Amino acid sequence: MKNNFFRNIFKGNDYTTDIDLKTNIYVKILIGIITVVIVILLLPSYKTIDTEYEIGTIWSNEDLIAPFPFPIYKNDKIYEQEKKEVMENVAPVFMELKAAGNIDDSLFVFFKSIDEVLNEASDLEEKDGGGIDSEVLNEGKNTLKVQLNDEQWSRLYSFYKNDMGGVVNISYPSLKSLMAQNISELSRNKIINIDKSKITSGKISIKRENQKLQDVEEVDKVRDRSEIMRLIRNRFVPLIQDSVLQSIIFDVSNAFIKENLYYDVALTNLEIKNRVAQITKTVGIVRENERIISKHDPITEATKLKLDSYKKIRLEKIGVQDYFLQYVGKILTIVILLTLLTLFFYYIRKRVYYDNLKLALISSIILIQCFIAFVSLKLKVDYPVELLIFVPVAAILLTIIFDSRLAFYTTVIICFLVAAVRGGDYTIAFISFCGSVLALFCVRDIKNRSHIFRSFFFILAGYSVSILAIGLDRTEGTEEVLTQLLFGGINSIMSPIIAFGFLIFYEKVFRITTDITLLELTDFNHPLLKELSTKAPGTFHHSIVMGNLSSTAAESIKANSVLARVGSYYHDIGKIVKPEFFIENQLEQQSRHETLNPNMSAKIIISHVKEGIELAKKYRLPQEVIDFIPMHHGNTLVLYFYSKAKSQVDEDKENVRDYTYRYPGPKPQTKETGIVMLADTIEASTRVIESPTPKKLEDKIDEIIKKRFMEGELDECDLTLKDLTKIKQSFLKILVGIHHQRIKYPEDYEEAKEKES
Repeated sequence: MKNNFFRNIFKGNDYTTDIDLKTNIYVKILIGIITVVIVILLLPSYKTIDTEYEIGTIWSNEDLIAPFPFPIYKNDKIYEQEKKEVMENVAPVFMELKAAGNIDDSLFVFFKSIDEVLNEASDLEEKDGGGIDSEVLNEGKNTLKVQLNDEQWSRLYSFYKNDMGGVVNISYPSLKSLMAQNISELSRNKIINIDKSKITSGKISIKRENQKLQDVEEVDKVRDRSEIMRLIRNRFVPLIQDSVLQSIIFDVSNAFIKENLYYDVALTNLEIKNRVAQITKTVGIVRENERIISKHDPITEATKLKLDSYKKIRLEKIGVQDYFLQYVGKILTIVILLTLLTLFFYYIRKRVYYDNLKLALISSIILIQCFIAFVSLKLKVDYPVELLIFVPVAAILLTIIFDSRLAFYTTVIICFLVAAVRGGDYTIAFISFCGSVLALFCVRDIKNRSHIFRSFFFILAGYSVSILAIGLDRTEGTEEVLTQLLFGGINSIMSPIIAFGFLIFYEKVFRITTDITLLELTDFNHPLLKELSTKAPGTFHHSIVMGNLSSTAAESIKANSVLARVGSYYHDIGKIVKPEFFIENQLEQQSRHETLNPNMSAKIIISHVKEGIELAKKYRLPQEVIDFIPMHHGNTLVLYFYSKAKSQVDEDKENVRDYTYRYPGPKPQTKETGIVMLADTIEASTRVIESPTPKKLEDKIDEIIKKRFMEGELDECDLTLKDLTKIKQSFLKILVGIHHQRIKYPEDYEEAKEKES
């Protein structure tokens, strides 16, 4: 009942129905729309997080799956604390400045000038009592690098004259020498121009002229001005207790000891900026299709970070109002993929494109794969169930039902669609592609249903290698990879079994004839062939020879050689009903037709077509095979009995109508049926050739092919002149190889054909 329903909706080659939904363009469009809509509905929706969530609360929504990879951002407080620590630990940058001259020379000149002022003051004091306060000395005082006040000059002059008493434990000359020595020594230190206490990093960077790299120095190994003055104080205060003299020492030291490392604000800020930029703002990453949180799970600190990060990234990526654009993108993705597949059918596999039943079959396979992908995404288990999307099943079915080229292209599209349904999981697309392609190549030349199970090893190899490749690339753990290999192995075992069951389903429901079905029909133990060999042995032998001719010719022009052979085996099964009326089955000398009028004989001969179709339907032969029964005769004339009828009514020839003596047709519609028509006539006619030579055989083949071509019997099949040339060569090669003796037939090959038909 179900089969009849499908056949009524998708009309096959039954020649009584006027409405042809099998090729109707609107049915084609409907199949496409249904496929696109269902796949789009299976695509995951990318939801925003509209609820409030806090640490310690329970997540009440559905499981949240990451639709895209995103980083997990740190807590803002933690990030600011890390930023502060980095800023504090950045070594400030100092520019090194070289001294303008030799400090020892400068000190020598300075103290020499001091001595000159003091000596001149001593001379003035002896002459007129002027002393150090004399205005005559102002010019000399003002030229000094260090300007001393009157009190300092007065105290220094007293020290020079040795009038200081017990407050000084060193002589003036010794003090000068000691000062020069200490100032020179301390000037050679690395001296910075800022307070060391403000440097929290414990280090500084020194940028020297004409040098790209910076030297890093410990803060303890550099000095600032306060530290320099502290050293001066520690060294000189025990020797000199007078505060005024001490101030002179400090002023001179302060004037001659210069900073040689100057703090560079710009370079330091740039260094801080670079270091802050190196601080990672994330603590990990959430991969695509990874579960962010499950329903009823408590929200932990780590989970909250993921939720915050997802919300932030999602708002940055698409915005709250961009759902419309998102769905447009989904639709475009699916439409593009299915359009590419449609274009392949239209340009490369027109026979599939124009057959709505076959398009519906392919659509069903695509939708089943997408639905399994959808279910795998919804399953709440911690196992790689995506590896149980049985894409190899689709590859096996498409290869057996159609061909390897169509299967390969469609499998690629299915892999992309599965990835889209799983939210862009192109990892599973890659793994499925590897396993499916190897399965496809394994079954492309399958000869038996049981051979489907050989694909197990190829699927296993494809899945194992691809899983290992992905695992190594992502440095996944050993346990995780082993689990994936286990699920890949389950897929490898189940795919052939599922494909075996689905193949039977598709053959029955969609009335699909596969090469496996055809190969099974070539078994001579089939009831029809056994009955044919028993009741009509001559016809059976004729069919077997035709099978060899047809399959070889079909192979030469890239047609379906298996279909051509099977069509040859069953094309004359209608002769089982009245085998004795066909000359190849007659053992008696007298023909049954000698007692019948030509009209009745023609009806009996022509009736074997109708009876053959009825037998074929009774034994549930595929429609593709049934087509050979009427098409191998086309609309040809039963010439022998037509001529006999005309010869018997010479005086009234108009009473003999040729349509009474013609087969009902239709003409051959495919290359295979066209080949069988030619093989049928050529096999019979070449039997009558006496002492056949290659030249005689070739001439006879040329004659028959030309006649059928001129009659227009080959107009509706796709055979070209180039094809006919190849077919002729194939026929000739086979017939030349046949050397057994044949029974003589009437000279006219048409008459010979009519007698045996």
